[in-house]
This record gives sequence, structure tokens and C-alpha cells, in this order.
Amino acid sequence: MVHEITPTLKAVLADRKVGYFADKGLTKLNFILILSLLSSYATGYDGSMMSEFLCVQLKIDISPNDLLDGLQSIVEWQGYFNKPGAHTLALLNAIQNVGQLITIPFAAYSCDQFGRKPVLIGSAFILLIGVILQAAAQNVGMFIGARCILGVGLGFNITAAPLLIIELAFPTQKSQMVSLYNSLWGSGALVAAWTTYGSFRILNTWAWRLPSILQALSSIIQICLFWFVIESPRWLISKERYDEARDIIIKYHANGNPDDPIVEYEMQEIRAAIQIDVEHQQNNSYLAFFHTAGNRRRFFIILAVGFFSQWSGNGIISYYLTLVLDSIGYTSQDTQTLINAILTIYGLVLGIIFAFLCDFWPRRTLFLFSTAGALASYIVWTGLEATYEKQTGLDGVGNAGIAKGVLAIIFIYNFFMAAGWGPLQVTYVVEILPFHLRARGLVLYNFFVDLALIFNQYANPVALTNIKWKYYIVYDVWLFVECLVVYFLFVETRGASLEEVSFIIDGGNIQEELLEHTSRNMEKDSASPAVVIEKGESGEDIKTS
Repeated sequence: MVHEITPTLKAVLADRKVGYFADKGLTKLNFILILSLLSSYATGYDGSMMSEFLCVQLKIDISPNDLLDGLQSIVEWQGYFNKPGAHTLALLNAIQNVGQLITIPFAAYSCDQFGRKPVLIGSAFILLIGVILQAAAQNVGMFIGARCILGVGLGFNITAAPLLIIELAFPTQKSQMVSLYNSLWGSGALVAAWTTYGSFRILNTWAWRLPSILQALSSIIQICLFWFVIESPRWLISKERYDEARDIIIKYHANGNPDDPIVEYEMQEIRAAIQIDVEHQQNNSYLAFFHTAGNRRRFFIILAVGFFSQWSGNGIISYYLTLVLDSIGYTSQDTQTLINAILTIYGLVLGIIFAFLCDFWPRRTLFLFSTAGALASYIVWTGLEATYEKQTGLDGVGNAGIAKGVLAIIFIYNFFMAAGWGPLQVTYVVEILPFHLRARGLVLYNFFVDLALIFNQYANPVALTNIKWKYYIVYDVWLFVECLVVYFLFVETRGASLEEVSFIIDGGNIQEELLEHTSRNMEKDSASPAVVIEKGESGEDIKTS
């Protein structure tokens, strides 16, 4: 189902340069947004660091006679924490997600009540406390508790950051910036991969304390530069702090020119959208997702995006690549580390590229391309994996050519995932939500992601170990289901302002109401420049004076 979006914003920006460094104001703004983009680093770092610990431990448990010199530091970690068993190891990895789940009743409320900026900075402090406790852990209980605190900090941090980015970014750059936020997960994963690779060769407790400390990098930067962080003008307008919001838009979106048409248009469109929210909403709790057909559709889209983003087979690569590589004969730690590092760099580069290209193609097209490509890749992967395992001889060595084929298909699969699901999952969620549900919808998305990750962390290693290549068939079937859901459930959102996009799901009447409210507010405001948005004969939006 494709919706035509009126190019209202294009009419307002007809005489403007809109590049990332088009003027001083936009240049400053985009450098400031880096502070929010850093939140993705912490998530990527944590996931990669713990997957390294867990996968190495799983390798020791599965093949204790094949312990390599480079893994001796994990023996130090084992001894320090009294050789934790499989269930404790799984808890160490999953407890961070449990910590994020704890924030669900509070994260959205805090962002809406106190603002995006204080929640972002406050969560950086919580993350820092968790990192300090994790690095200083004296026993496994303290380590688990520290990771739970880290999860709480991440829960607040990854709620506030994308909200602040999409609500503060210049209108034509919002999608790319939030897509870049999600793609920068790989930056943390890359640093963690190489940090753990080096630290595993330290034969004392610094083998695991050093990686823990470096996780604090993004939090330290956010705390030290907190005065540069800017509050969301949309949140300020929702609190009727109009002058502050106007000053931000003038300074950063209009390069200091109060007469730029973008100033009044953004002010009045945001006010109009919030007015419509108030007029139509029955309440602003999570139950609001079930009160209208549009909100119910939003809920199921968020549910789908949350689970599909983690259940598309990527969890096997992200968290258990070691087991996959073991299954095709790449058992050397140096080889596995090199492959992991190359995959991480490859994914990071692809993610950044597709983040900046995300507005060149319709959202549904990218999601369908990404999912269908992942499905095709997994089908080939399943066949190659089955063939390799069936042809493996008594000496445990399989066909090297097939192993290389599996490795190649992993890279191809990552390409397809990076094209759609990588950059767009958070972008799409925050785009489809009206202001009063945006924070709660993002929290729901994070909740579903956490549930999916907890399942991955418990089910994937067990299935890979016990049923081997047959487990890939599960993802073949599931990816086909994903294709159907994306085709029939997802709506097109490309090409409009944040306010216009959020009302697409509610239908044409709401979009017309937004246009009428905006024009009426602009006409009533005596300080507004003489710019009015009208419908042309062919239905397009035109700017008249």
C-alpha cells in the first residue's frame, strides 16, 4: 500500500541549500548531533564484547582439547569468577537486556516529562556507573549486577538519542541521521572486536577489565560535552516554550535568519501536529495503541520491526559467528578474529552508505529488497552448510570450496541486511509515530528487540550445537513469513516532514487537517513571513506570497 505524500516541505525549501554543510548553522547542528549518534556505539560495543566472551567460552565447553594459547585469558576470567556454568554465562549475556526491560515503565515518561536532553545525559551517567562496577567486579554477582545497570542506562540512552536526532535534525536530513545512528552500531562492535582480540592475550584480569573500561568512551564524551547538546524543539513546543524552540530553529535550521520561511513553517506545522494529537488522542498511555485503526497498525508494525530486526538470521552472525565458522572448518582464533573484523568493517561501511542513500528509494522497497535478499541468501547458505556437513570426513575436514562458499554467502547476506533492516529499523519506527506516542512507540520497539535478543542468546547456540545445518531451515521459513508481513503491513513514508509522515497511517483526512491547521496558524501569527502553502491545480503544494 503506497501513499502519495504532498511535497509541502519542498515548496518551503525551494530557495534553500540543504546540504549537511550548506551553511554555518547546519554545520554546527550536525556536529552537535554526533553526541547523540554516539549512543549507538555503546550498544554495539556491549553486544560485541559479550559475544566474544560467550562464544570463546562456548568453544572451550564444546572442544576443551582444542584450547588455543590466545584463549588462556578466558581461563583467567573463569578462575576469577569460579568457573561459571552455561546458565550463568547465558545470564551474563542476557541480563543487560533484562536491565533494558526494567526501564520500560520509565523511559518514555521521562523523555516526555523532562525532555530528551536530560534523559540522554542522565543515562550516560548510569552507563558510566555500570561500566565502573563491571570493570571493578570482584565476583560473578557483582559482574551480573553491573551488567544489569548497564542495561538500565542503555534503555534510557537508546530511547532519548534517536528521539533527539529525528526531532532536532534538519527536515531533509532526519531520515539519514537516524539511519546513521542505527548503522553506527558497527563502530562500537569494531572497537570491541579489536579490543578483546588484543586483551585476550593479557594473562591477568586486565584481559576482561580493559574491554569493560573502554565501553565508557561514548558516555564520557556525552557527559563532558553535555552543554553542547540541544533540546528537541518539538518537545519545547509541546511544553509551550515557543520562544526557545523558535530560537533553536532560527539558529540551526535557518542559519540565524529569523525571516527564513523554514522558521515559521516548522513552528506552525509542529504546533498543528501537536494540536491534532490533543484533539484526536483518547489518552497518551500505551493503551492508545489499541484505540484507533491507525494506532493498531502502528503497534503491529513496531512489533514486526522489533522482532524481524533480530530474527532475520542476523543474530547467529552477530553473536555466534565463532560457532558458524567452527562448523565449516575455520577453527583458528586468528582466522576467526580476522573474519569477524572484516565483517564488522564491511557492515559498518555498508550501513553508513545505505544510511545516506535511504531516501533515494521507497521504504517498503528497501525492506522488501532486504528481506527477500536475506531469504535467498539463507536458502543458499542452508544448502551449502548441509552439503559441507554431510561431506565432512572422519578426520573432521570438509570440502574447502564449500566452506569458502558459506563464507561468501555470509558477506552477501550482510549486504542485503545492510540495505534495509540495518539503517531503517529505528528510522521507520520513529517516523510513523505522532509526537504523543513517539517515545512510547520507541520504548515498545526496544522492548520487542530485547525479547528477541533474549531468545537468540538462549536458543541459537543450543540449536546450532544440536541440530546444526537443520536450524537454518527455521530461518528460511521465517524470512518468507517476513516478506509477506512487510508486503501487506508496511506503509510508504518517504519524502515528507516528520509531522506529515506521522499522519500517513491515519489517512488522507488527517493529512488535510494538518495542512489546514498549519496554514491557519501561519496566517494568524503576525510575526510570520508572508508565506502560505496552497494546493496547485494538479494537487501539488506551492509557495505563494
